Amino acid sequence: MNIWKKALLSSLVGVSLLTTACSTQKQASVKQESNIPKVTKKTTVVFWHGMSGVQGATLKKLTDEFEKKNPNIKIKLEYQGSYINLQAKLNSTMQSPNNLPTITQSYPGWLYSAAKNKMLVDLKPYIADKNVGWNGKDSDINASLLNGAKINGVQYGIPFNKSVEALTYNADMLKKYNVKVPKTMAELKAASKKIYEKSHHKVVGAGFDVMSNYYLLGLKDQGIDFSSKVKFDSKASKKVINYYAEGIKEGYFRTAGSERYLSGPLANEKVAMYIGTSAGEGFVKKAINGKFKYGVAARPSKYNMQQGTDIYMFNKASAMQKAAAFKYMKFLVS
Repeated sequence: MNIWKKALLSSLVGVSLLTTACSTQKQASVKQESNIPKVTKKTTVVFWHGMSGVQGATLKKLTDEFEKKNPNIKIKLEYQGSYINLQAKLNSTMQSPNNLPTITQSYPGWLYSAAKNKMLVDLKPYIADKNVGWNGKDSDINASLLNGAKINGVQYGIPFNKSVEALTYNADMLKKYNVKVPKTMAELKAASKKIYEKSHHKVVGAGFDVMSNYYLLGLKDQGIDFSSKVKFDSKASKKVINYYAEGIKEGYFRTAGSERYLSGPLANEKVAMYIGTSAGEGFVKKAINGKFKYGVAARPSKYNMQQGTDIYMFNKASAMQKAAAFKYMKFLVS
Protein backbone atom coordinates (compact mmCIF):
# COMPACT_ATOMS: atom_id res chain seq x y z
CA MET A 1 0.00 0.00 0.00
CA ASN A 2 2.99 2.34 -0.45
CA ILE A 3 1.15 4.35 -3.12
CA TRP A 4 -1.39 5.38 -0.50
CA LYS A 5 1.29 6.55 1.91
CA LYS A 6 2.52 8.76 -0.92
CA ALA A 7 -1.03 9.90 -1.67
CA LEU A 8 -1.68 10.97 1.90
CA LEU A 9 1.66 12.76 2.13
CA SER A 10 0.93 14.60 -1.11
CA SER A 11 -2.50 15.53 0.21
CA LEU A 12 -0.97 17.10 3.31
CA VAL A 13 1.42 19.08 1.13
CA GLY A 14 -1.54 20.25 -0.94
CA VAL A 15 -3.32 21.46 2.17
CA SER A 16 -0.24 23.38 3.30
CA LEU A 17 -0.13 25.12 -0.07
CA LEU A 18 -3.81 26.02 0.15
CA THR A 19 -3.41 27.34 3.68
CA THR A 20 -0.40 29.39 2.68
CA ALA A 21 -2.19 30.88 -0.30
CA CYS A 22 -5.45 31.74 1.38
CA SER A 23 -4.44 32.65 4.92
CA THR A 24 -6.32 35.64 6.26
CA GLN A 25 -3.43 36.69 8.46
CA LYS A 26 -2.12 40.05 7.34
CA GLN A 27 1.52 40.80 6.75
CA ALA A 28 3.06 44.20 6.22
CA SER A 29 3.48 44.86 2.52
CA VAL A 30 6.90 45.33 1.01
CA LYS A 31 7.69 49.02 0.60
CA GLN A 32 6.84 50.14 -2.93
CA GLU A 33 8.05 52.95 -5.15
CA SER A 34 5.80 56.02 -4.70
CA ASN A 35 5.62 56.36 -8.47
CA ILE A 36 5.85 53.37 -10.79
CA PRO A 37 7.88 54.63 -13.78
CA LYS A 38 7.11 54.36 -17.45
CA VAL A 39 9.51 52.05 -19.27
CA THR A 40 11.43 54.63 -21.28
CA LYS A 41 14.78 52.89 -21.72
CA LYS A 42 16.11 49.45 -22.65
CA THR A 43 15.23 47.08 -19.81
CA THR A 44 15.83 43.35 -19.40
CA VAL A 45 13.50 41.13 -17.41
CA VAL A 46 14.64 37.61 -16.43
CA PHE A 47 11.82 35.05 -16.17
CA TRP A 48 12.43 31.63 -14.63
CA HIS A 49 9.87 29.04 -15.72
CA GLY A 50 9.19 25.32 -16.05
CA MET A 51 7.29 25.30 -19.33
CA SER A 52 8.55 22.67 -21.78
CA GLY A 53 7.38 21.20 -25.07
CA VAL A 54 4.35 22.83 -26.68
CA GLN A 55 3.82 24.98 -23.59
CA GLY A 56 7.37 26.31 -23.81
CA ALA A 57 6.93 27.02 -27.51
CA THR A 58 3.70 28.90 -26.79
CA LEU A 59 5.41 30.96 -24.08
CA LYS A 60 8.20 31.85 -26.52
CA LYS A 61 5.66 32.87 -29.17
CA LEU A 62 3.79 35.10 -26.72
CA THR A 63 7.05 36.62 -25.50
CA ASP A 64 8.13 37.46 -29.06
CA GLU A 65 4.76 39.14 -29.60
CA PHE A 66 5.17 41.18 -26.41
CA GLU A 67 8.71 42.31 -27.31
CA LYS A 68 7.53 43.41 -30.74
CA LYS A 69 4.91 45.62 -29.11
CA ASN A 70 7.35 46.82 -26.43
CA PRO A 71 10.75 47.30 -28.12
CA ASN A 72 12.32 48.78 -24.95
CA ILE A 73 11.74 45.55 -23.03
CA LYS A 74 13.76 42.35 -23.43
CA ILE A 75 12.37 39.23 -21.76
CA LYS A 76 15.06 36.66 -21.02
CA LEU A 77 13.30 33.32 -20.71
CA GLU A 78 15.28 30.85 -18.57
CA TYR A 79 13.86 27.32 -18.47
CA GLN A 80 14.75 25.61 -15.18
CA GLY A 81 13.47 22.11 -15.97
CA SER A 82 10.55 20.41 -14.25
CA TYR A 83 8.57 22.06 -11.47
CA ILE A 84 10.63 20.09 -8.96
CA ASN A 85 13.83 21.46 -10.46
CA LEU A 86 12.42 25.00 -10.58
CA GLN A 87 11.44 24.81 -6.91
CA ALA A 88 14.89 23.50 -5.97
CA LYS A 89 16.59 26.29 -7.93
CA LEU A 90 14.48 28.93 -6.19
CA ASN A 91 15.19 27.45 -2.76
CA SER A 92 18.95 27.35 -3.33
CA THR A 93 19.14 30.81 -4.92
CA MET A 94 17.14 32.50 -2.16
CA GLN A 95 20.29 32.14 -0.05
CA SER A 96 21.83 34.71 -2.44
CA PRO A 97 18.89 37.02 -3.29
CA ASN A 98 20.83 39.13 -5.80
CA ASN A 99 21.05 36.06 -8.06
CA LEU A 100 17.28 35.63 -8.23
CA PRO A 101 15.43 36.46 -11.47
CA THR A 102 13.13 39.44 -11.92
CA ILE A 103 10.05 37.20 -11.98
CA THR A 104 9.37 33.50 -11.59
CA GLN A 105 6.68 30.93 -12.19
CA SER A 106 5.81 29.35 -8.84
CA TYR A 107 3.22 27.90 -6.52
CA PRO A 108 2.58 30.17 -3.50
CA GLY A 109 3.77 27.54 -1.05
CA TRP A 110 7.24 27.57 -2.58
CA LEU A 111 7.67 31.26 -1.72
CA TYR A 112 6.28 31.44 1.80
CA SER A 113 9.74 32.08 3.27
CA ALA A 114 10.49 34.63 0.55
CA ALA A 115 7.32 36.54 1.47
CA LYS A 116 8.12 36.32 5.18
CA ASN A 117 11.60 37.73 4.50
CA LYS A 118 10.18 40.57 2.37
CA MET A 119 11.84 39.35 -0.82
CA LEU A 120 8.66 39.62 -2.92
CA VAL A 121 6.85 42.62 -4.40
CA ASP A 122 3.28 43.45 -3.39
CA LEU A 123 1.62 43.70 -6.81
CA LYS A 124 -1.49 45.59 -5.70
CA PRO A 125 -0.07 49.04 -6.65
CA TYR A 126 0.98 47.67 -10.05
CA ILE A 127 -2.48 46.26 -10.73
CA ALA A 128 -3.99 49.73 -10.22
CA ASP A 129 -1.21 51.70 -11.97
CA LYS A 130 -2.20 53.70 -15.06
CA ASN A 131 1.03 52.92 -16.96
CA VAL A 132 1.59 49.21 -16.40
CA GLY A 133 -1.64 47.98 -14.79
CA TRP A 134 -5.37 48.34 -15.19
CA ASN A 135 -5.42 52.15 -14.84
CA GLY A 136 -6.84 52.61 -11.38
CA LYS A 137 -9.27 49.72 -11.66
CA ASP A 138 -9.21 46.21 -10.34
CA SER A 139 -8.05 43.67 -12.88
CA ASP A 140 -10.64 41.56 -14.68
CA ILE A 141 -9.00 38.37 -13.40
CA ASN A 142 -11.31 35.97 -11.57
CA ALA A 143 -11.26 36.90 -7.87
CA SER A 144 -10.78 33.31 -6.67
CA LEU A 145 -7.71 32.93 -8.88
CA LEU A 146 -6.28 36.23 -7.60
CA ASN A 147 -6.89 35.15 -4.01
CA GLY A 148 -5.07 31.91 -4.71
CA ALA A 149 -1.98 33.92 -5.64
CA LYS A 150 -1.89 35.68 -2.27
CA ILE A 151 0.47 34.78 0.54
CA ASN A 152 -0.71 35.79 4.01
CA GLY A 153 -3.29 38.08 2.46
CA VAL A 154 -0.84 40.02 0.26
CA GLN A 155 -1.19 40.00 -3.56
CA TYR A 156 2.32 38.79 -4.35
CA GLY A 157 1.31 36.77 -7.42
CA ILE A 158 -0.68 36.99 -10.64
CA PRO A 159 -2.36 33.73 -11.77
CA PHE A 160 -0.59 32.29 -14.79
CA ASN A 161 -1.18 28.76 -16.06
CA LYS A 162 -4.31 27.18 -14.65
CA SER A 163 -5.94 23.89 -15.53
CA VAL A 164 -8.52 21.38 -14.35
CA GLU A 165 -8.48 17.60 -14.34
CA ALA A 166 -9.94 15.93 -17.41
CA LEU A 167 -10.49 12.43 -18.76
CA THR A 168 -8.33 11.73 -21.82
CA TYR A 169 -9.16 8.56 -23.73
CA ASN A 170 -8.33 6.46 -26.79
CA ALA A 171 -11.49 6.98 -28.87
CA ASP A 172 -10.66 4.15 -31.28
CA MET A 173 -10.12 1.72 -28.42
CA LEU A 174 -13.38 2.62 -26.70
CA LYS A 175 -15.18 2.06 -30.01
CA LYS A 176 -13.40 -1.28 -30.51
CA TYR A 177 -14.55 -2.57 -27.12
CA ASN A 178 -18.00 -0.95 -27.33
CA VAL A 179 -17.39 1.28 -24.32
CA LYS A 180 -19.03 4.68 -23.83
CA VAL A 181 -17.08 7.62 -22.38
CA PRO A 182 -17.71 7.33 -18.62
CA LYS A 183 -19.53 10.16 -16.88
CA THR A 184 -19.36 8.83 -13.32
CA MET A 185 -16.76 7.02 -11.23
CA ALA A 186 -18.93 3.91 -11.27
CA GLU A 187 -19.01 4.00 -15.07
CA LEU A 188 -15.22 4.52 -15.14
CA LYS A 189 -14.72 1.37 -13.07
CA ALA A 190 -17.12 -0.69 -15.21
CA ALA A 191 -15.59 0.56 -18.48
CA SER A 192 -12.05 -0.12 -17.24
CA LYS A 193 -12.94 -3.66 -16.22
CA LYS A 194 -14.56 -4.33 -19.60
CA ILE A 195 -11.55 -3.07 -21.57
CA TYR A 196 -9.10 -5.01 -19.42
CA GLU A 197 -11.06 -8.24 -19.81
CA LYS A 198 -11.87 -7.88 -23.53
CA SER A 199 -8.23 -7.06 -24.34
CA HIS A 200 -7.20 -10.29 -22.56
CA HIS A 201 -5.42 -8.23 -19.91
CA LYS A 202 -3.19 -6.46 -22.45
CA VAL A 203 -4.72 -3.00 -21.94
CA VAL A 204 -5.29 -1.39 -18.55
CA GLY A 205 -8.61 0.42 -18.41
CA ALA A 206 -7.67 3.65 -16.65
CA GLY A 207 -5.52 5.46 -14.11
CA PHE A 208 -4.99 8.76 -12.32
CA ASP A 209 -1.91 10.94 -12.69
CA VAL A 210 -2.06 12.56 -9.26
CA MET A 211 -2.83 10.51 -6.16
CA SER A 212 -3.48 13.50 -3.91
CA ASN A 213 -6.01 14.99 -6.37
CA TYR A 214 -7.75 11.63 -6.60
CA TYR A 215 -8.05 11.36 -2.82
CA LEU A 216 -9.16 14.96 -2.21
CA LEU A 217 -11.83 14.86 -4.93
CA GLY A 218 -12.93 11.40 -3.89
CA LEU A 219 -13.71 12.75 -0.42
CA LYS A 220 -15.31 15.89 -1.85
CA ASP A 221 -17.67 13.78 -3.96
CA GLN A 222 -18.88 12.33 -0.64
CA GLY A 223 -19.39 15.80 0.81
CA ILE A 224 -16.17 15.90 2.82
CA ASP A 225 -13.69 18.79 2.56
CA PHE A 226 -10.12 17.71 3.14
CA SER A 227 -8.63 19.24 6.29
CA SER A 228 -6.51 18.32 9.29
CA LYS A 229 -9.65 16.80 10.81
CA VAL A 230 -10.01 14.12 8.11
CA LYS A 231 -9.73 10.61 9.52
CA PHE A 232 -7.90 8.36 7.08
CA ASP A 233 -9.46 5.24 8.59
CA SER A 234 -13.03 6.56 8.30
CA LYS A 235 -15.65 4.80 6.21
CA ALA A 236 -15.54 7.53 3.54
CA SER A 237 -11.75 7.47 3.35
CA LYS A 238 -11.63 3.69 3.06
CA LYS A 239 -14.22 3.83 0.27
CA VAL A 240 -12.02 6.21 -1.75
CA ILE A 241 -8.85 4.20 -1.12
CA ASN A 242 -10.42 0.81 -1.83
CA TYR A 243 -12.02 1.95 -5.11
CA TYR A 244 -8.57 2.52 -6.60
CA ALA A 245 -6.63 -0.12 -4.67
CA GLU A 246 -9.01 -2.88 -5.76
CA GLY A 247 -8.67 -1.81 -9.38
CA ILE A 248 -4.89 -1.91 -9.17
CA LYS A 249 -4.98 -5.31 -7.48
CA GLU A 250 -7.29 -6.73 -10.16
CA GLY A 251 -5.35 -5.07 -13.01
CA TYR A 252 -7.90 -2.75 -14.60
CA PHE A 253 -6.48 0.41 -12.92
CA ARG A 254 -2.87 1.56 -12.71
CA THR A 255 -0.78 4.46 -11.44
CA ALA A 256 1.64 6.56 -13.44
CA GLY A 257 4.58 5.11 -11.52
CA SER A 258 8.07 5.70 -12.90
CA GLU A 259 6.59 7.06 -16.13
CA ARG A 260 5.31 10.03 -14.05
CA TYR A 261 2.37 10.74 -16.38
CA LEU A 262 -0.07 8.35 -18.05
CA SER A 263 0.00 10.22 -21.36
CA GLY A 264 2.91 7.96 -22.37
CA PRO A 265 1.12 4.66 -21.71
CA LEU A 266 -1.98 6.09 -23.44
CA ALA A 267 0.08 6.91 -26.53
CA ASN A 268 1.63 3.41 -26.44
CA GLU A 269 -1.87 1.89 -26.17
CA LYS A 270 -1.10 0.30 -22.82
CA VAL A 271 -3.89 2.20 -21.09
CA ALA A 272 -7.24 3.21 -22.58
CA MET A 273 -8.07 6.25 -20.42
CA TYR A 274 -6.52 8.39 -17.73
CA ILE A 275 -7.39 11.36 -15.56
CA GLY A 276 -4.83 14.14 -15.50
CA THR A 277 -4.40 17.86 -16.11
CA SER A 278 -6.15 19.46 -19.06
CA ALA A 279 -2.87 21.31 -19.68
CA GLY A 280 -1.33 18.04 -20.84
CA GLU A 281 -3.33 17.70 -24.04
CA GLY A 282 -0.55 19.21 -26.15
CA PHE A 283 1.84 16.51 -24.90
CA VAL A 284 -0.78 13.82 -25.57
CA LYS A 285 -1.31 14.99 -29.15
CA LYS A 286 2.43 15.03 -29.80
CA ALA A 287 2.97 11.59 -28.26
CA ILE A 288 0.11 9.97 -30.19
CA ASN A 289 1.23 11.61 -33.44
CA GLY A 290 -1.88 10.52 -35.35
CA LYS A 291 -1.67 6.81 -34.45
CA PHE A 292 -5.29 6.86 -33.26
CA LYS A 293 -8.11 9.23 -32.44
CA TYR A 294 -8.20 10.52 -28.90
CA GLY A 295 -10.78 12.49 -26.97
CA VAL A 296 -10.95 14.69 -23.88
CA ALA A 297 -14.00 14.73 -21.62
CA ALA A 298 -15.02 16.13 -18.26
CA ARG A 299 -13.65 14.38 -15.19
CA PRO A 300 -16.26 11.70 -14.34
CA SER A 301 -17.05 13.09 -10.90
CA LYS A 302 -19.32 15.60 -9.23
CA TYR A 303 -16.45 17.95 -8.33
CA ASN A 304 -13.23 19.10 -9.99
CA MET A 305 -10.41 21.41 -8.96
CA GLN A 306 -8.36 24.16 -10.55
CA GLN A 307 -4.61 24.00 -10.16
CA GLY A 308 -1.51 25.60 -11.59
CA THR A 309 1.12 28.21 -10.93
CA ASP A 310 1.31 31.99 -10.63
CA ILE A 311 3.97 34.58 -11.49
CA TYR A 312 5.79 36.37 -8.66
CA MET A 313 8.21 39.32 -8.70
CA PHE A 314 11.34 39.65 -6.57
CA ASN A 315 12.10 42.85 -4.69
CA LYS A 316 15.76 42.92 -5.70
CA ALA A 317 14.83 44.19 -9.20
CA SER A 318 15.14 47.87 -10.11
CA ALA A 319 12.06 50.12 -10.34
CA MET A 320 12.29 50.06 -14.14
CA GLN A 321 12.60 46.25 -14.23
CA LYS A 322 9.57 45.89 -11.96
CA ALA A 323 7.49 48.15 -14.20
CA ALA A 324 8.62 46.29 -17.33
CA ALA A 325 8.02 42.91 -15.69
CA PHE A 326 4.48 43.79 -14.69
CA LYS A 327 3.66 44.99 -18.21
CA TYR A 328 4.78 41.55 -19.41
CA MET A 329 2.80 39.75 -16.69
CA LYS A 330 -0.33 41.70 -17.60
CA PHE A 331 0.19 40.81 -21.27
CA LEU A 332 0.53 37.10 -20.51
CA VAL A 333 -2.75 36.97 -18.60
CA SER A 334 -4.69 39.27 -20.95
